[in-house]
Amino acid sequence: MLPDRFQTERTILKPLEVDDVEELQSYLNAPGMIGCRCLPWEIRDVAPLSRARVEEALAAWAKEKKGFALGIALRETGELIGHATCDWHWDPHAPGIAVAVSPLRRRRGIGSEVARHLVSYLFENTAAHNVSGWISSWNEAGLAFAAALGFRESGRIPRSEIRDGSYHEGVLVDLLKPEWRKLERERHGA
Repeated sequence: MLPDRFQTERTILKPLEVDDVEELQSYLNAPGMIGCRCLPWEIRDVAPLSRARVEEALAAWAKEKKGFALGIALRETGELIGHATCDWHWDPHAPGIAVAVSPLRRRRGIGSEVARHLVSYLFENTAAHNVSGWISSWNEAGLAFAAALGFRESGRIPRSEIRDGSYHEGVLVDLLKPEWRKLERERHGA
């Protein structure tokens, strides 16, 4: 059993394993996931993913030395409904996170629950003073999700992506530890 720090009210955050490939492939190929799958950089996010490509993603996450990927499973049923990643390639004080939830499970607060849990874990248990994420400028729902969690836009990379024949920007969002502390006090009424 995983320690409580890897569980939320409704989910278990668990290491992804080869046995997860079918469930992972299923939600990654659901309509609405292309472009927001949070895959390793070397795997293009533009078409349905074959089993072999999903296995490549699992292998890339498994060999990651400066980060981790966790499956998001429902506590009640064990169903794998998403994944979350964290990496600190350039600086352990400023890790990046990403959360991907199946479109069938979105708009229920699960992604927010997982993201808040990961951000809290990073600020309370690591040297992190800043947590960041990248979101494509076309992904309005993703940008709103990050803003609702307290992340602020801190930079853009012009023309970093082509989608539907148009260029889009990569938007960097981040949350500083003092901002997170203030948000947590407000959330808990202190």
